[in-house]
Amino acid sequence: MEFSITYYKNMFLQKFNELERYHLESSNYSLIQASNPVRFLLYDTQPLVDMLNKDKQLPITYCVNGDEWHEKESGLLPVIEWKEVNPGLSGNPVELKKDAFLKFKCLYFLENPYTVQDILKFYAYVRGGIHLDKGEEKYQPLREAFYAFQLNGLSSLDHSMRGIVQVIYTTLSKYKEALLAD
Repeated sequence: MEFSITYYKNMFLQKFNELERYHLESSNYSLIQASNPVRFLLYDTQPLVDMLNKDKQLPITYCVNGDEWHEKESGLLPVIEWKEVNPGLSGNPVELKKDAFLKFKCLYFLENPYTVQDILKFYAYVRGGIHLDKGEEKYQPLREAFYAFQLNGLSSLDHSMRGIVQVIYTTLSKYKEALLAD
């Protein structure tokens, strides 16, 4: 179903304002709540950013930490490897288009890679309560990783999600006016 451009602009503003509010909060619950506006903005059937950028063709990119993963020592199986997504903590920031950003690997758990989109969907569908049972089988290891590993009282997935929300908020803040312009 196709809506008017005014509808998409209003929805973008609403979801951007929600994202801003959750970005400014520092609670774990705000991370779960942030997954909702992110879903509407970036990866629903008709992502709001894509709908507003269809005619404008702005070169929207998401800046992430481009540092290399640590080399694995032979004979050791790392249980979890986590990479800070936020480029502010990187010596090598990299600009990615949306599809590459969503496929950006930010976590390995038992040598299985998980992407930005995997983390976003985990927060939206599993932590967000839609699938309180176990969610999709793919996300069961993330559930285990979430409860098993903590850093400063937060799950390493919480740290990943905070970085992801930071990157999305920073990017959309830069392009907000251009996306909403006539």
